[in-house]
Amino acid sequence: MGPSPFVRTLVQAAVVLVVLVGLAFGVQAAFLNVPSNAQLVAVDALKALARYHVMDSTEQLSTRPRRSLCFENRVLDRKTDSFVLGSFVLVGKRQRYYDLGHGVQFRGAGEPAYKVARNRFLLAGCPEFLAQRLGSLLLQWRQIRVTDVRSDGVPAFDIHFGRPDLGVELYVERPSLRPLELALGPGAFAPRSDLEPTRAGNRAELIEELVPTALRNRLRRG
Repeated sequence: MGPSPFVRTLVQAAVVLVVLVGLAFGVQAAFLNVPSNAQLVAVDALKALARYHVMDSTEQLSTRPRRSLCFENRVLDRKTDSFVLGSFVLVGKRQRYYDLGHGVQFRGAGEPAYKVARNRFLLAGCPEFLAQRLGSLLLQWRQIRVTDVRSDGVPAFDIHFGRPDLGVELYVERPSLRPLELALGPGAFAPRSDLEPTRAGNRAELIEELVPTALRNRLRRG
């Protein structure tokens, strides 16, 4: 059995929030099944995540930690003549990735296997991209596990999205819901990254460093 209609409406609104700010929930949903506290925490955490535009992170995918930086901006899709979410990632000093809604693309020397590229992109913690993916998992799986833990030395929620034996875990600070950590699966040995979000940044420098030259004139301004 999937999540209740009320939960489905909340999650869809949380995901759409990153595209159309201020979209209202359906009033009738309030009279349907009441979601669990865990589901409500998960929805609120996704809404908090989607408010950021830049994410600094440190991935633990291999034996050596690597710093990642993600910048998100709307990009004109010439096929549909509409703006879509563009997520641009720099891992270390050379490996660059981006996604415009059609899969992760890699730029740089020594192209990695797609699974490695995808994991590195996910661990960068691009806020809107991640909120959409976790929102989809929340819609597909009724059981959301929320555990009180400590992360980065502060009280936190560990929110598990997806299958109990796989899935994705997002750690957020209590009570602010600021994202702290991301793990691609349960357990101490799962690939993970420490997250440091920000709403601001030097936009010109971020574009110069992360966005492919061919896409820069298609970025939405403002």
